[in-house]
Amino acid sequence: MANKYGKTFVTPNATVTWAHLHKPDVKFGNPNHNITVELTEELSTLINDAAKNCNFSGVTKVNGVSERDGVKLLKVKNSQFAKDNPSTVTFPCFDSQNTKTTDTPFGGDVVRLRLVPALLERDNSMSLYLDGVQIIEKNEQGSASSGFDKVEGGYVSEAAPVAMTEEAEPEQGADMPF
Repeated sequence: MANKYGKTFVTPNATVTWAHLHKPDVKFGNPNHNITVELTEELSTLINDAAKNCNFSGVTKVNGVSERDGVKLLKVKNSQFAKDNPSTVTFPCFDSQNTKTTDTPFGGDVVRLRLVPALLERDNSMSLYLDGVQIIEKNEQGSASSGFDKVEGGYVSEAAPVAMTEEAEPEQGADMPF
């Protein structure tokens, strides 16, 4: 029995709840890149249409679909990229202009995913494999915000040290803090 693969499709915009694209996830021994997005009605319909268009008759379930705190989620993975590119850490992503970028999406960002449907004949379920990520919108506020309000009269840290550039290299023999 071999898995049966369908035609690749691109999702509508989806909000990221979790992404592990900056480096392979190795928690369970099989390195993979993965992303979890909110499963909207539009995305759910598209997935069902993909199963019909691929002639995946009798699909019993879609793997990676779950629900957390009343929100339906879809988690998709790609193991092959990590196997084929062991020295490459980041899964390739594209910006809204279809230009390759080193950025990766995180929670709250809006993305479109290129997915490959596959019928798993062992249990007649359908998996969706991650084939590409396009970042449509970065959630600037979410990455900068800690979720706390300011507290008057509280501890204030010193400014973070500036990264050293070639122009700012210390003189030979200068005292180093380590």
